[in-house]
Amino acid sequence: MAVKMTEEYCWEESRQVLTPQQHGIPGIKVFGHNLNNRAVSPLETHIHPGCLEIVLMIKGNQTYTVGEKTYPLSGGNAFISFPGEEHSSGGEPQNVSEIYWVQIDLETEEGFLGLHQPWANQLRQRLKKLSQRVLYCGEELRQCIADSFWNTTSSDPCRQEYGRSQLVSFLYGIILQEKAGVLSLSDEIGAAVSYVRQNIREDISLETLADCAGLSLSRFKSRFKKETGMTPREYINQLKIREAKRMLQENQSVTRVALDLGFGSSNYFAVLFKKITLYTPSQYQKMIQEKESGDK
Repeated sequence: MAVKMTEEYCWEESRQVLTPQQHGIPGIKVFGHNLNNRAVSPLETHIHPGCLEIVLMIKGNQTYTVGEKTYPLSGGNAFISFPGEEHSSGGEPQNVSEIYWVQIDLETEEGFLGLHQPWANQLRQRLKKLSQRVLYCGEELRQCIADSFWNTTSSDPCRQEYGRSQLVSFLYGIILQEKAGVLSLSDEIGAAVSYVRQNIREDISLETLADCAGLSLSRFKSRFKKETGMTPREYINQLKIREAKRMLQENQSVTRVALDLGFGSSNYFAVLFKKITLYTPSQYQKMIQEKESGDK
């Protein structure tokens, strides 16, 4: 059963949540930032009554589900959930990632986002017409929402107003990005990504990927993070752990999985696996076996 998600003000080292009392922007229910340096508990099924929610992943990856459909996201992806719509992480842990999110009350009419009424009405109606679930946001849009959030937290009224205007710009950017369609990776970075996917069981060096992309190592690392929201090594590790989960489901030993995926030791593999999934490889394998036994 879905719960109505009610978020309260929070200011911790890795998580900050602003409510209307803090950000003061009409029509914004919640404006937040979260940084996970390791996996945390799954996001339970919930809804946001009357609110459109936009979650923008700055880096890392995450899985969201709506109904029976799963949406794997990585850095640069924005995920949109519509008012009253049930969504969750589908039982998957919330992964190593950094996100900003904003919940927009589309029923707010008076002074929506602090705009003059005709412009407020236009933006509200355009947001209501959003239909795509996942959009790609380039570096400019990612920086826009980040700057907006941190300026909004300032005690300086000028910076607060600057933050509000940046949020408006971000929302217009989302609307225009939906019209433009999903941006694909460049040929250079796309070639490196394809190499990783085809050779995920090998010990993949960044030098090899840079050669594959036809770029210097420093240029490759910069371009890769800019386009995917992750460093090349983070991307490789995420795909290796995804492959490890599949292999563990086939009852292969932890040591064999670590060796076959090119990890230097089973200990390092176990540490990385837990950081990304919340479980050690042995715990994950036991959980899968118990689930399969219960289904019989």
